[in-house]
Amino acid sequence: MFFGHPDIAFIIGLGALLPDLDREYWFIGRQAYRDEQYHRALFHNVFFMALAYLISPFLSLGVFLHVLLDSFTTVKDRGCEWFYPISRWVKRGLYNADGHPKPLDPKEDIYFFQEDPHGLVDYAEIDLQEEGPVPWRRVYGPAQNSHLLDHGFLYGSVVVILIWLFAPDNAHYLILLTYLLKDFFVLAVGFIAMVFLFVAGELDRRDEPVRIPKLNFVKYPIFIAGLMLFVTWIALYWTKIVANFHNILSYPITFLLGVTFVPLVSLAVIKWQTRSSKTPAIV
Repeated sequence: MFFGHPDIAFIIGLGALLPDLDREYWFIGRQAYRDEQYHRALFHNVFFMALAYLISPFLSLGVFLHVLLDSFTTVKDRGCEWFYPISRWVKRGLYNADGHPKPLDPKEDIYFFQEDPHGLVDYAEIDLQEEGPVPWRRVYGPAQNSHLLDHGFLYGSVVVILIWLFAPDNAHYLILLTYLLKDFFVLAVGFIAMVFLFVAGELDRRDEPVRIPKLNFVKYPIFIAGLMLFVTWIALYWTKIVANFHNILSYPITFLLGVTFVPLVSLAVIKWQTRSSKTPAIV
């Protein structure tokens, strides 16, 4: 917005909506959701950011900003699992939730440092509670707060943008208005798709009573409509997606070296760190 590109600002905003589609919605089975705790994991991770980057780097930036802010929120929201699904390969902590050492498991080579403290799990939102020892696989920021930080970001951003738009000596509202009248249709399709997907999910939240039971059946057509609208947005945005692919592949040797050697080096580090069962590796 500050550099006169509201189109980029809106794409970032669209990306910031995507991660919360992993909440306890109807397309995730109830028992599977309870066992796996997908919220703040399934779409709150670096691999989902990489997938979004294939569409647009600004869409990916929106996902990143959402996950970053979620990592700073209250204990009841339990942070984010930045490296899902790889973080699920590690099953337990080296120390229990009280900080006492646990016996090593001959079947395990890598451990989290400790299990989640009970308060982080027992007092979490209902859809984020888990039974039994839980490895400390989520990232919790240093600013645990009662929405003070969240509201500070929200209302502070609104004030700054309003000043940028309407300050008498430096108004930019014409830039935004010109964009909305000329080019907003394509992004509007994307935002409407998000609204449909969220509405479909809210009609079948498993952690709360169904709010309007008589309308519960419409969640299916609404969800299908949301998916179709999102596919439509992809189609309308396709020329920019192709341009983004060309930009990503503009240095093919660098790209191929990256996708080849980064995984190989990562695997080599893991193999080296787990070469001895006497000294467990900790993440």
